[in-house]
Amino acid sequence: MKQTVIVYSHFVEISRKSDRVCIETPKIKSELPLPNIDGILVFGKAKLTSEVISLCMKHNVPILLLTQYGTLKGLILPPPQSEATSKRIKQFTLYYFKKLEIARLIVQRKCDEVEVTFNLELNKSKEALKKANDLNQILGVEGSISKAMFESFERLLSGTDFKFEERTYYPPKDEVNALLSFVYTLGYNLALSLILLKGFDPYISFLHVKRGSHASFASDLVEIIRPQLTLFCAKLLQDGTVSKGDFHREHGAYLLKKQAVRRVLERFNPLKEELLVPMRLFLSDLESFEV
Repeated sequence: MKQTVIVYSHFVEISRKSDRVCIETPKIKSELPLPNIDGILVFGKAKLTSEVISLCMKHNVPILLLTQYGTLKGLILPPPQSEATSKRIKQFTLYYFKKLEIARLIVQRKCDEVEVTFNLELNKSKEALKKANDLNQILGVEGSISKAMFESFERLLSGTDFKFEERTYYPPKDEVNALLSFVYTLGYNLALSLILLKGFDPYISFLHVKRGSHASFASDLVEIIRPQLTLFCAKLLQDGTVSKGDFHREHGAYLLKKQAVRRVLERFNPLKEELLVPMRLFLSDLESFEV
């Protein structure tokens, strides 16, 4: 299986050696054969040679440039290919004819991940999901799965200086919600990057509704990895990587301080490869889904 190359070290040089991609940092140097790569994600600062860009474009390997926080800065894409067009046509077709089935699949994958990640049994939610016959009912089941996940998350925080009562979004009204929002945003940016690498449309979604510039299909994929992201936040609070002093309040909202952001990113970067696995699997299943 091809792999997605993730580069998140600063002062990296990415160059070409024959048909191989060379990645060199001040500490290590590695080479990867291009046929084994389906895309390159570059987080932060890096130097790319024109030769490696040409090689990637020749073999239809996209390159995405992102900030250290995962915000998309730009894309280097190969000339339009029929494969990407076929994927988007398939995605549009599924949206019109199989939207409920795909929404159900997303929630099923989330349910499976919650069970494994938090050691829960959600048989009632699974049965309700099978019986759901419209989007509102599917969303209701998704809400019950999230409730069970956050109840487990709350229990994991016992013994720490933090308390979690409920999920609040805009703005996050306490330190725990501020951390959750930041980490979920990292997951959203990673999902968006994968969608673009794979040639899908980030705005054609099945579970979430597009609003403004929101890439709603990326939010669909985030639901699948949200349990892992949530457990990641619990571990940060349990082991003291993030403490009470790492937040400041601004206009009624809690925000992470810069030094805490750096620590969270250091812990998050090695997790990216693991998070890509279930999202890649879902996209692969989407391609083979019968219309």
